[in-house]
Amino acid sequence: MNRAELPYGMAGRPLPAGTDLDRLLPRQVGGFTRPAIPTPKPGMPIYAEYRQGAATIFMELGIGDDANDARCILDTARDEAGGREPGALFAEGPDGACVRIVDGNGAFLAWTRGRYFFSAHAKGGEKDLDAFAQAFPY
Repeated sequence: MNRAELPYGMAGRPLPAGTDLDRLLPRQVGGFTRPAIPTPKPGMPIYAEYRQGAATIFMELGIGDDANDARCILDTARDEAGGREPGALFAEGPDGACVRIVDGNGAFLAWTRGRYFFSAHAKGGEKDLDAFAQAFPY
C-alpha cells in the first residue's frame, strides 16, 4: 500500500455540508449525469449511478455523526476492496482520507471529507474514474 497526498486536488475543495442529496451528489459532475435518487431510509447508504456515454460510475454516500464515523466506513471499504494490497494508494489529509485501487474489476476510489464518506467505482477503469473524480466537487 502506497501512502500519498489526497489525489485530484481534494484537499483544496470545499467541505460538504447538510443532507441535500442534490448538493452532495450533484445531478451533473463534469460530463456525467445521474437520474433522481430515491429517498433513502434513515441510516442507510445512498447510491447513485452516473453516466457519460458508455462510461458508468457507481457512487455511494454515507453521512456519519462525525469524521470518525466516516473514517470507519472508509476502513471497511478499503478492506473489502483490497486496499491494503501492494499497489493500492492510501492518502490522508487534515479533512479526510482516501483509498484508490485499480485492478481487473475497474477503478475504485473511496474518500472521506469530514463526516461524509464517498465512493466511486468505474468498471470501465482508470480513465473513467479520473474524469469523474477530477470534476466531483468534494
